[in-house]
Amino acid sequence: MVMKSINIIIAALVLGGVILNSCKDDEYDFKVCDMKVDRESIVDVAAQNPGQEVVVLTTDAPYWILQTPDWITPDATTGYGEQSIVTFTIASNFKDENTDVAARKGEIKFSGGMTSVVIPVSQLGYTAPVDPDASIGGIPDMDEFKDFISAVNNGRAISRWFNADGEVELLTDLDLASFAEWVPVGLPEKVTLGNNSLSYTGSSFKGVFNGGGHTIRNFNINTTFGKDAAFGFFGVLDGAVVKDLNIEGSMTASATGAGAAGMLAGAAISSTIENVKVNADITFKGTITSDRFALGGVAGFSYATGDAQSLFKSCTMTGNVDAVSGDGNTTNGATAVVYGGIVGFSTTPAEAATTIEKCENNGKMTVSLGRCSGILATSHAGTLITGCVNNADQVNTFGNGREGNIVSVIGQNSGIVDCVNNGNLTTTSAETTAGAIVALLNASNVYITGGRNNGTIIGGNRTTIGLIAANFSKFTSVSGFTVSGKIGYYSADGNHEMQVLNESTYMNFVGKISDSNRAKLTDIKFVPAE
Repeated sequence: MVMKSINIIIAALVLGGVILNSCKDDEYDFKVCDMKVDRESIVDVAAQNPGQEVVVLTTDAPYWILQTPDWITPDATTGYGEQSIVTFTIASNFKDENTDVAARKGEIKFSGGMTSVVIPVSQLGYTAPVDPDASIGGIPDMDEFKDFISAVNNGRAISRWFNADGEVELLTDLDLASFAEWVPVGLPEKVTLGNNSLSYTGSSFKGVFNGGGHTIRNFNINTTFGKDAAFGFFGVLDGAVVKDLNIEGSMTASATGAGAAGMLAGAAISSTIENVKVNADITFKGTITSDRFALGGVAGFSYATGDAQSLFKSCTMTGNVDAVSGDGNTTNGATAVVYGGIVGFSTTPAEAATTIEKCENNGKMTVSLGRCSGILATSHAGTLITGCVNNADQVNTFGNGREGNIVSVIGQNSGIVDCVNNGNLTTTSAETTAGAIVALLNASNVYITGGRNNGTIIGGNRTTIGLIAANFSKFTSVSGFTVSGKIGYYSADGNHEMQVLNESTYMNFVGKISDSNRAKLTDIKFVPAE
């Protein structure tokens, strides 16, 4: 093998000696040969299946050699003769459809007879196609958050922001101070809110939103709500889950007709809202029509279809509320402006479908509203309020209201279990009813089990006022409740007429109740206020 190579080289040298005479002398009397190729460059070779390239070399050099990058393979690396055709096989610059590969450059170099020629070669890279729906693990920044809002409101897929569990997950705190005008996530065109129904047109949020314990800051609503609006961080939640989210901000608003608003959601349909903490001051300037407007610290209106339940669990509202019903709305019934620290209005066509569990309300409520409460303003139907605590004081100057600290009015198929009131309630009107837990028990199948009042109840109404309920109108039972706190009758000069509570008198102040219904109260305990 060695002898064969030597023979080839000797033959080339001999031949070179013959041809060398045709090469030109340079200034040092060296023989310099001509060398030309038919291509100046080879560019933009395909990354995948690049194929072959052909170069024609013309030279009077006796012998030539070839150099290439390791990703270019020639069919010959040496040769001789006036003209040579060399074929180059270029390797694929491709790994797989999901892997980006950079472009690359190199050169082909022919050398011989004291000269050389270079052909630049470039091969394209590969960029994996971007799947707009491919997950990036969550919402990492403000740009992605804005795109998420647009996707929800325009009916696009939201899988881009899914975590491994298929949840939209917030990966950072967000400051919304730069938003001149807020557009809710899930923006309905029209929401129709009935006593036992809720329907809407337009978009809603239907997935799982995991706040990851992060905080939405400077979420400041300053607007007039149009008729049939649902407004909040989310407009409408429909079969959704929102969890582990903190919201800090404020609301200053009025309304031109019926609607619902809350710091988290305007309306929630068969949705779960868990461990949501709201820290916000709310100012509501009233409506101009006699239509119900449901206002809540967390959600304005909750509707459970019956096929799927609604749940508010471990939610907290902390903030001062200054709200009036407005000159256009002076009712305390189904068309009232209502405010609840957690939810404004809750209903269902089913027997029992909404649960408000272990929620807490803090702050102060200075209001003139037909219905206002620390947890839920109106339980129209099918709502269980369990393990909730109200720590907020309320002063309500409405002319003919129904006010309670846990719930104002509780209707059919509803109950209150193990709820505690620590807030003070003051109502100034002789027509307004005031109850430490509830103003009105209003259906034959509602009940109270367990719970305690520690707050002071002051009312302008001397008859319909109580340390449990203002009016035991219709109910199944009240049992296991602990009466404490204080009770008195309102005086404009602040010298309220406080009543004496002791073991002998406290049952006189649990609320307005007929003799026939009194037997439905069992195991009612008394603990003197500290």
